[in-house]
Parts: sequence; structure tokens; C-alpha cells
Amino acid sequence: MAITFDILKPEAKIFQELKKNPSWWARFKNDSSLYIEIRKDNQVNVYFEGGSVARIHYCSKHKKLQVFTHHKYLNLPAPSKRNAYIECSGIIDEPKETNSEILVCDKVIERVKTCYSQKHAINGIVDKEKWSEKFIQGTLITQSSDFHLDSEFAYNDATDKNRIDLIRCDNGVITFVELKRIADGRMLHKTDESPEIVDQMNRYKDFITKYSVELLAYYQKLYDVKAELGLPVPQIRPSSINPEPHLLIFDNWTKETTGRKIHRERLIDILNREKINFSIQTDL
Repeated sequence: MAITFDILKPEAKIFQELKKNPSWWARFKNDSSLYIEIRKDNQVNVYFEGGSVARIHYCSKHKKLQVFTHHKYLNLPAPSKRNAYIECSGIIDEPKETNSEILVCDKVIERVKTCYSQKHAINGIVDKEKWSEKFIQGTLITQSSDFHLDSEFAYNDATDKNRIDLIRCDNGVITFVELKRIADGRMLHKTDESPEIVDQMNRYKDFITKYSVELLAYYQKLYDVKAELGLPVPQIRPSSINPEPHLLIFDNWTKETTGRKIHRERLIDILNREKINFSIQTDL
């Protein structure tokens, strides 16, 4: 089946309604710990540390925006055993208490940070070696608004499934970035045969090359939508696609051992041998 990139419509009703800046939307936008992504099916997702806070779409039947969030963020029971999410557009803009300036959405954000944050562990800190990829991803995004454009780009063609973690836009050039922790089992085998990550990066390269024109047009539209909604965007609008995907390795090992030193050296040797474009980051 041919891939279509034209489902995203800047003129879609959801974006027209969000431009009216309802209070709950303004709260989401103004919280620097959250980040907001536009999806190709004309929906919007709000995230905290890589986890979903809210999913927003426009309901043509009821002619209004609908907001779905996990029941625990509303401090309510789950609708059913199979469904943990509640449509809360009818209450999210209401004061938590009579004459209070605190809205239900403020309590949602507060509970997200309490329930989900991986920083709430021992004395509020999670050991660096236990940081999840989602936490690393979300933190990278909130720290990189100058060049962050999108995350979790997913598209399947007739032969492959593609889901790329981060999309950067530096000086108008879009680069697709795959994030992996150094200990990820797909990064290195016991032998020096090519690990799964090599196939994954080569598959992404083929995908980007094949659809570079469509991808550029898509991300120009997405950039315009974000800018119109007052969301953070890179300074320069996308003008070209980097054909080489980038592998960002997060080295969160804090204790150095001989085995880890050898692991790191072998990984670097194999990636260089396979001509994979990569970098290693050790902190946030």
C-alpha cells in the first residue's frame, strides 16, 4: 500500500479550535516540563517525560474538542477494565473548588508529575543507570526546543514498520534521530556480527531516501501548524532532508568496569565499520 503524507491538514477544525486558546490548552502550553506533538491524523498529544498526559482531537459529531487522559490523573475510577482513559473536556476547564483559580487541568498536571515522574524514587531521585529510554527522550525534547520538531514519527510501508524517536531541524535541515541506551540488547551481540540496530538504521535510511520529498512537505506543514498554535519551533522552517539518520547513544553507565569498557569499544568499532552515523551522550 502506498504511503500518503497528506492526511495532516493545517486547516483542520482541531487547530482552528485550539487557536482560541482554551484555558486548559494554555496551561499545557505554558508548562515547560510538558511538550506537545502534532500527529499526522490531525490529533494532538501532550507528553511528560515521554509518557502521554493527554490526547486531543476534534469530535465532528459533538462539534467540540475532546480531551482524553488517564483516569488516575483525574483521581477517578477507570471507566472499565478495558479502558483506562476518560474524555474530560467537560470538566478539565472547571475550577477545582468554588471561586478557585486552580483548574482541574492544573491538578491533572500535578498528578502526572506525582504518578508518572521517574524522579520520585529514593529521595526524589532515580539512579541514572535505571533511567528509561522514554525518560531520556522526554528530557532531551524539553531541553532542545531550539531544534526539536517532532517525536515518535511512525509510518509503515508495504515491507517495513518505521518508528523514529526524534526529529531535529537545524538551520532548516531535518535529521531523523534514533535514541538507544548503551545497554540496549539490540545494540550489540556477543559476536562481532552486525546487531539489529545496523539493520534498523539502514532501513530508516532507505525510507528517508525514498520519501524525502514527501517528508519535507509533511514537516513544513507540521512546522506551520505548530507555529500557528504558538508551540516551540526551530527558528528556521524546514528546507531540506538529511538523507542520513543519526543514532544517538545515551551512555548512562555510572560505574566503569572492564566489561563495560570492552562493550563500548566493540560497539563503536562495529558502528564505524558499518558506517552508521552516531554520537554518544553521557548526561542530560
